[in-house]
Amino acid sequence: MKAINNIFLGLTLAAGALTFNACTGDLDVPIQNPNQLTSAEFGSDPEGYLNRCMAEIYQGLATAGNRGAGESILGAGTGGAGEGTFTRTVFTLEELTTDNFSWLQFNDAGFYELVTQNFAADNQVMYQCYSRIYAEIAICNQFIRTVQSGAFGLPAELQERAADFIRQAKVVRSLCYFYAIDLFGDCGYIDESAGIGSTPPQMTRKEAYQHAVACLEQVSAEWGDSYVEPPYGYVGKEVADALLVKFYLNAKTWGADEAGDAYQKCWNLAQKIIAAHQGEGMDNTGLAESYLALFGANNHEYASQGSRANEIIMTVPQDGTQLESYGGTTFYIASICGSFDGISSVNDCNLAAQWTCMVARQQFSESWNWSAEGTTDDIRASLWKTKKDGFKIDNMIIAGNSGYGLGYAPIKYTNFAYKVDGTVDKAASPDGNQRAFADADWTVIRLAEIYLSAAEANILGGAGNASDALIYVNHIRKRAGVSPWSSADMTADNILAERNRELYGENDRRTALVRHGKYAGSNYIWNWKGGVQSGAQTPQHMDIFPIPTKVISFSGYHQNPGY
Repeated sequence: MKAINNIFLGLTLAAGALTFNACTGDLDVPIQNPNQLTSAEFGSDPEGYLNRCMAEIYQGLATAGNRGAGESILGAGTGGAGEGTFTRTVFTLEELTTDNFSWLQFNDAGFYELVTQNFAADNQVMYQCYSRIYAEIAICNQFIRTVQSGAFGLPAELQERAADFIRQAKVVRSLCYFYAIDLFGDCGYIDESAGIGSTPPQMTRKEAYQHAVACLEQVSAEWGDSYVEPPYGYVGKEVADALLVKFYLNAKTWGADEAGDAYQKCWNLAQKIIAAHQGEGMDNTGLAESYLALFGANNHEYASQGSRANEIIMTVPQDGTQLESYGGTTFYIASICGSFDGISSVNDCNLAAQWTCMVARQQFSESWNWSAEGTTDDIRASLWKTKKDGFKIDNMIIAGNSGYGLGYAPIKYTNFAYKVDGTVDKAASPDGNQRAFADADWTVIRLAEIYLSAAEANILGGAGNASDALIYVNHIRKRAGVSPWSSADMTADNILAERNRELYGENDRRTALVRHGKYAGSNYIWNWKGGVQSGAQTPQHMDIFPIPTKVISFSGYHQNPGY
């Protein structure tokens, strides 16, 4: 049984106590206040309100609002509650704009331009993502300010917990800044030192990187040298270090690797994380024995405090009855499932939700080794609906329900519970006929990503040593059930492809393509890139999204080049 209540206990009682004085001034994003609580009420239960307000930070990653799946804390002009969840908005920009997935429902304004890589600064979906990222930053900042001001009236015995919560808030904020810097380049950066109502000053990508990395490095140091497993759903030192691995891996691409040592830092920190996981899981690598089980209804067992190998370093808890959301794993499963004879959301994914919204693009599908019948030995794609199920690979149409089936259905998350060996545990699985929202948690960072990032740092930057890098990749491939690589296979193109086979759908693809010079431009063409079925070159400046028009209008920021 998940400890959801331990994270989000009584959250609706505290909703608004922090958020709504802060976010509007910090961001000029209209935010709705359901409860009108003020910090004056904290004295009645300092510990309870401290915990609940910390929980609001975590719920900001999991749901759109505090009152069910149909409500959002973001106000008018930022899209619907479903589209406005953190994980879903980031997925839209990180995955739907790439060769991985195609969205089919273009009645949702702004999606066609993103799917075809023809986006502009007035794109509403892009503004929605920007708003969600910065709303979460504002919640983190105001929580830190409130604790530091003494508003909770905490007794001495709660001061250390409050200090730890501040560190956690900074880590979550740093995750937000990773996406802000990666997606929008010269973005606004603000922390708790600025007053409520301050406009985040726009920084260069390099400056924002330096601030975010310095914060993470300091927080990690404050936690000491060793990793202590945090409670389920929370973050700790290991998450801070795993985020630093992501920052360091992208430093050169972002123009922030002044000293030329970012790849080595990436390798060194990845080594530390990998070493901490040795002794459990597949061949004592720390990886879960089963890939499929990492994405099922009981995948919390692979997260912190779980009973299995804790491969999931950072997770966003989901629960089909207690934490309803149209984002996260519900979004992924329901979008992949559709009205088509070859697929059933209940039978194939154990969820009574099928939206007929998303298929795999041809180039992504062709990166797997399919038999003539449409099967593969690679466990990571073993649940896919392919030729064997009546699906075609070619994406000839990408508009509306008629486009469903013209592209494979890349099933990854399901709402089945799994045994350690990856077989379905029917007795432990929820009743899919009675579930419209998924129980599987959303994975943010896994140990597999750390292995692959270390290998990539070696290939791209010469960090570490090639023999260990090869071992790391072959751990991943062994679990997938595919043949090992030799040293000759350790190329930039191959690691990019292998990374995607392992991490597809985990909000990584666009970042990786940009890092390898294969997102915008002509170096790599995929179906419907540039607005034509066979694909076309796009302007190179599209490696970075534009600052949304509405943000420019209220902030006075300069626009990114080319827009």
